[in-house]
Amino acid sequence: MNILLRVPLKAFTAKLKDLVKPGYTKAMWPTGGFFLIYIALTALLVYVDLSFVSTLYMNLMMLMYGMASTSGILLALLELLGVFALILALGFWFNFISTAVVFTYQDRLQHPDVVVSPSTIWKNFKHLRKNQLWRISLYTGLFIFLWTLPLTIVGSFVSKYTWAVYTIRILNYLIIIWKSYEYSQATLLYREKQPDFLGQSMRHALTASRRFMGGLKFNFLLLQIVLVLLPIVVWSAIFGGVAYYGIYTATYFFMYLGYALIALGITAYLPVIYAISALFYEEAKKHIKVDADFIGLFKPVEVLTGEAFQYGHEPVVEEKPTKKAKKGKAQAAK
Repeated sequence: MNILLRVPLKAFTAKLKDLVKPGYTKAMWPTGGFFLIYIALTALLVYVDLSFVSTLYMNLMMLMYGMASTSGILLALLELLGVFALILALGFWFNFISTAVVFTYQDRLQHPDVVVSPSTIWKNFKHLRKNQLWRISLYTGLFIFLWTLPLTIVGSFVSKYTWAVYTIRILNYLIIIWKSYEYSQATLLYREKQPDFLGQSMRHALTASRRFMGGLKFNFLLLQIVLVLLPIVVWSAIFGGVAYYGIYTATYFFMYLGYALIALGITAYLPVIYAISALFYEEAKKHIKVDADFIGLFKPVEVLTGEAFQYGHEPVVEEKPTKKAKKGKAQAAK
């Protein structure tokens, strides 16, 4: 299925404009504010973490000369791990905020009277099932890691060949991009079937996303290149030139001005980025039977409760979709 044949880029852009333009300011302040807070706190924690790394290194050097104890090294290591844990927790927090913003834009698509504002974003954030969402994130990272692991292992054996190392790196990057787009709709599909996920594995959301994105990955990639990547690149190139002029002429006002405008421009564009994810899912869903993507994934209730394993009971398991059924999914949706 090719979504751009059904929803041309021009039409998608028009719908995106209608989605974002009303109430843009109300959406921009919370999304941009949370983003800047996340960047500032992450940068601070990274700086602290690097200082702990240098402290740990110095303690190891001093230990060789008998000028430090192992307890000091363990303390520095614990501090290092503690700050790293804070960085991860901050990343999950920002992921929850981003998910709440996408869900709010999805609510606006389904109910045009909804306004994307700090209150509606906070409402969605407050009601997120964060325990389930962070498991989706962990499964995504784990699966992508496992997909790249074989080539990484091969790369360790051919590390003396520079061309082979770069080839493997490029292939791994392509795998990461490919699998990221396959799993990109997992959170929205989870929201679609949230009651059915009670007691189920969250990896089913990734499997459903992989089925959902069959034939749509390049379409989504094209939309993001045109509507996300190109505007950011053009903006960064223009004001990056201002920053370069400031560096070249030692005019630090222009250098800081260029960097500040790049950061502010990207921050102000965040509502558009979030809206693209929600709009793409809703437009793709018009031509896809979402229920078919979950066939054969969820365990029956009697299996979860253990009733199926009692004498005289047989579990009822949904049949997995065949290749023929997958091929006819698009035709059935017409």
